Amino acid sequence: MKKLFLSCACLAWICTAHATDAAASDAASEPKTLKERLGDKASDEQRVDNCHVPADQRGTKVRPDTCAP
Repeated sequence: MKKLFLSCACLAWICTAHATDAAASDAASEPKTLKERLGDKASDEQRVDNCHVPADQRGTKVRPDTCAP
């Protein structure tokens, strides 16, 4: 009976220690601003065309060069 109690107590202690470490690491990283999350237009993978993107920043993916009116 003592072994079962000690095993449960150790397991609970390890789980709480792990949860505390995870919460501390999440709090340490500051959230990014909207501008940081969006990045620059040229690196956007969801971009459908190369409209208003400089030629040297267009990348290797083939996209239309014409702009919609």
